[in-house]
Amino acid sequence: MREENPPSTDLRLVESEERYQAVIENASDMIQSVLLDGTFEFVNKAWRNALEYTDDDLAKMTVFEIIHPDFLAHCMNDFMRAIRGETVEFLETRFVAKSGRVVPVEGSVTSRFLGDEVVATHGFFRDITERLRTRELEERTALLEREEQARYLEKMAALGKLSAGLAHELNNPVAAVQRANAGLRESIQRRDTALRGLADSVCTPSFWLAMDALTRRVLPAGTNDHEPDPIAISTAESAIEAWLEDRDIERAWDLAPVLAVAGVTLEELASIAAETPPATLSEAVTWLTETLVIGESTQIVAEGSRRIADLVRAIKGYSHMDRATEYDADIHEGLENTLTILAYRLRNVEVHRQYDHSLPSIRMFGNTLNQVWTNILDNAIDAMDGKGRIVIKTMRDGDHAVVEIEDSGAGIPSEILPRIFEPFFTSKPQGQGTGLGLDTAWRIVTKEHGGTIAAVSEPGRTVFRVRLPITPPPRGDDPET
Repeated sequence: MREENPPSTDLRLVESEERYQAVIENASDMIQSVLLDGTFEFVNKAWRNALEYTDDDLAKMTVFEIIHPDFLAHCMNDFMRAIRGETVEFLETRFVAKSGRVVPVEGSVTSRFLGDEVVATHGFFRDITERLRTRELEERTALLEREEQARYLEKMAALGKLSAGLAHELNNPVAAVQRANAGLRESIQRRDTALRGLADSVCTPSFWLAMDALTRRVLPAGTNDHEPDPIAISTAESAIEAWLEDRDIERAWDLAPVLAVAGVTLEELASIAAETPPATLSEAVTWLTETLVIGESTQIVAEGSRRIADLVRAIKGYSHMDRATEYDADIHEGLENTLTILAYRLRNVEVHRQYDHSLPSIRMFGNTLNQVWTNILDNAIDAMDGKGRIVIKTMRDGDHAVVEIEDSGAGIPSEILPRIFEPFFTSKPQGQGTGLGLDTAWRIVTKEHGGTIAAVSEPGRTVFRVRLPITPPPRGDDPET
């Protein structure tokens, strides 16, 4: 049987070339062949689909016309390497489609030789739009997580400072109550013992009237807001102690300071002595003194308890533990609660209030506005190094309630002022601020309450102005749109 003639070499070459072209044409990657002058020799279907240019377009273009201007210099350098015969193993750039759409790509470029000479470059690219979008989304998510973490840490740091201050504020009245209560039982016992001695003696009604009048006069002394004169008290104490010792009164050194501070005079003691049997004068003075001590102790307990109650009430109002997330309230209540919470930082600061109490209630969301007042006041105190003057004004401006907080600090430099509400921007030394306090205030005022916040500053005077709608927009509305 006669064998058929095998295909000629030319046919095999044609078949190989057609197979090669089919592979290139149907490849998922974008493939281009560029001649040494930069004109296109051919591109595949994936390339055309991605960049939208037609054969007529390509006939009049060079490869450099599809490259984004920002990447042109780098790509020209890689093209020169390829026409010298080097392989560019990795290249990331941006192509511009016919529609103007920017297409991010990555790939490689090789050289095609004819003998020892390079005659064209072959580029193999893939569209990385989705990968970059995913990477950008991941980076944005990571940034948001970092910001959220930073805001959480800022809140915890602020909470720590407030807690430390509140602990100090609560400790003072608690300690005072404990001190007053510690000696109260002994004072009551000593007064009761003295009272029994007086009951056994023959004390005239005029004695009891004199004692009652004296205690009525001196007991309110503890509520006197004027600072006592220490020199006058010391002088009176010495005189009273000498008077008591001359009459053999027991514990004269212990009784004299109480009588002197209460304002009991030698004339009043002499009047009591004139109405008291000599044998019971010691009991009379002891009863009077312990009555004064008991009165002072109960007053301290009452004042301490009131202060503790005020702090607890302020904490409750500051955190709004007993209220729904969304509610209407007097803006002054939040300001006063914040001032109470920050009292430990305001000890050396003059606080002046200029409130317009005719302002109607405004819509609030949780305790977030208190964070605004806290952050502004905290910055004001820092700007004044803890000493100075703060003025808080409230007023109405059309359908908005306005709160202005002014401090007498050094002021905010003009080059910094436009950036104070940027997240993570701070002018404080490293470690003293995260740059999120005023950013948080801005977000709460503008995004949650539909208001505005701004600041003006000059040396010796900085004013933060917060405008809040009296009738707020529905939740979720963006006041800036």
